Amino acid sequence: MKNIYFIILVITCATFAHSQVQDGTLTLNGAPNFSQIVAVMEAGLDDAEIIPSDTEPLLSFILNSTIDPITGLSTSAEENCETVYLYKVFLHTVNAPTGAVIKAKTYDNSGDRFPLVSNYDTLPPASQYFGQRDLTAETAGADIDGFITIPNDATQAIKVFQFKGCRENIPIEFRATPNVFTPSGSNLFQVVYTITAEPFS
Repeated sequence: MKNIYFIILVITCATFAHSQVQDGTLTLNGAPNFSQIVAVMEAGLDDAEIIPSDTEPLLSFILNSTIDPITGLSTSAEENCETVYLYKVFLHTVNAPTGAVIKAKTYDNSGDRFPLVSNYDTLPPASQYFGQRDLTAETAGADIDGFITIPNDATQAIKVFQFKGCRENIPIEFRATPNVFTPSGSNLFQVVYTITAEPFS
């Protein structure tokens, strides 16, 4: 009877460990930057010019390397990324200029898988519990060009894309559309990126 309880305990612990999401690092290289040469317009006319960002930030998310507290053995980020989670990336802005509409998008399968090839990729399709390690751009709420309007409200952060497994160098394209209420001159605002991770269940 003791053996049966021991086996049940081990299975329960293994299931619990599998359901925990490991720590990772979100890295962002670059920030959106908009500039516009304003033409003289008739009073009252709206400024509806679409301004693309001069730069495309590159986003990466990789699980951290770890050290086993019992054995002292270390596991590299590449090894930890063999565990595939479903990651979702949400964006919102802080202090966006009044009247300006900020939008963002990326493309399906943009960026690079990390590692480029993993043991997960060699599994039969039926055993790849999340499917292939792909990136999918959000289409719900996107405009005809695939851009999603980014809310200037943390409580309304919106999903722009999701990916399976660690990934790096994901380009994010931004554009802005001001209007007559947008103040002229330099405007500083923040784009906040939130990433969630879901284990397979």
